[in-house]
Amino acid sequence: MRPCRILLTIGVVALVFCATAPAQVVFPTNGHAASNFIPFGSGSTTMHQVFDANLFASRIGGQPIARITEIAHSPGVTGTFNLGPVDVNLGYTNLTPGNLGLPSGGGNPSGPLDRFFSDPNLTVTITRSGSEEWGELILSGLFDYDPSLGNLLVEVILPNANNTALHISRAAGNAESTRAYDTSRFGSNAGNTTATRMQFTFTGVPEPSTLLLVGLAGLLLRRR
Repeated sequence: MRPCRILLTIGVVALVFCATAPAQVVFPTNGHAASNFIPFGSGSTTMHQVFDANLFASRIGGQPIARITEIAHSPGVTGTFNLGPVDVNLGYTNLTPGNLGLPSGGGNPSGPLDRFFSDPNLTVTITRSGSEEWGELILSGLFDYDPSLGNLLVEVILPNANNTALHISRAAGNAESTRAYDTSRFGSNAGNTTATRMQFTFTGVPEPSTLLLVGLAGLLLRRR
C-alpha cells in the first residue's frame, strides 16, 4: 500500500509511474518503396503529411495522450548535407489520409500548429544509409498529441528549395498516411499515393487534469 500512497501524494511520480514505455514505430506501416528527397522537388519548400489518429491510439497503452519527442527519417545516401533553415510543426487536422484535397493557401482546417523542431542551419552527416537506418536524422521536440482530437499533421518547411537534397525513405501512401507539398504553406500539390516514412518516438501519458486530481487525492489522504 505504501507505493500507492507515494503515487497519490507526489504528482510528478504519478506521471513517471503511469507513463508507458517509449515506443518507436515507423508510420505508415507499409515498407520502403522508393527514395525521395528534402527539399521536396519542383521548387517545393513545404511538405505536410497527415497520419491517421488510430496509428497512435492503438499504441499508447490505454493512455489518452501520445507524447511525441522525436521524429526520425531514414536516409538513402551517405554524405554531408546542408539543408539550411528547417522548421517542423505538429498539429491537428480533419483532413484524412488518401484524400487531402487542400486548396492552395487554404490553411489547416483544424487550427494552428505548434513548433516541434527548429534549426537555423541544419547540416547533417550521414555515415550509414538504408531504408531501416533511423538513427541518422533525428528531429527532437515535444508535442502532446491526443488522438481523439483529430488526425496528426506534420509540416516540414525548408525555405530554400535550392539547398542540397537529402534522400529519405518513401512509402506508398494509403489510408494510414499521405502527404502533400508545394512552394507555399498548405499548397494543393497533394501526393495522395505517396508518404514519407517517419519513425516516431512517443510515450502514452495521462491527461494533465487527471494528474492534478491524483495529486489532490494524495494530499487529502496524507492529511487524513
